Amino acid sequence: MRALRAWTVAALSVALAAGLTLSGVGAASATSTTAQAQVTAVTATNTEEKPTYQIRIVPGSTIHLVSKSSMLPISIRNDYDSEIRVQVHVVPGNLKALIPATIEVTVPAQTTYVAQVPITALADGEVPLKAWITTFSGIRMGKPVELQLVITAEVEQSLITGFFLLVATLGIAGLTRTLAKRRRLNNSDAGPDNSSDSDQNGSNGAKA
Repeated sequence: MRALRAWTVAALSVALAAGLTLSGVGAASATSTTAQAQVTAVTATNTEEKPTYQIRIVPGSTIHLVSKSSMLPISIRNDYDSEIRVQVHVVPGNLKALIPATIEVTVPAQTTYVAQVPITALADGEVPLKAWITTFSGIRMGKPVELQLVITAEVEQSLITGFFLLVATLGIAGLTRTLAKRRRLNNSDAGPDNSSDSDQNGSNGAKA
């Protein structure tokens, strides 16, 4: 009787231990499944394709600006079969240039259109630019494009100064030649008069 009771107690202990083990395994398996589901959801979110647009800003070579106020050319390619009206945004990377406003342009179908963005140079040097286009509702169409601008506004001032100096030099030279020519003409006109006066005075003296 005691042996049967001991065996029963031992069997219950083994069954209880096995139940606890299975419960732990089940919980761990559920946790692993939940984590895997979360990772799958995040992966699906990250790999979700963003909408692609057939209109974009075309990166170009370095833009050189040689005046204080000018127009910044931004090339926009439209691969749609119809014209698209967009807003062009350009932001300078430092304080050497000022771009005061966003412009609106209409890009014809299947063409590359050059938008002219007003820009004011504040200092010479390199200016990194970031440009993008949006719809009228503010939806950004594609990623921003980085452009490079080099400002050499002093070149324009030097050219203008040199031009005015050249004009002034030519004016002074022309004036000098004109005055010299008039002086020679005056001298040539005065010569015969003096000689005729001398001849007349001589004849008068002979009569006397």
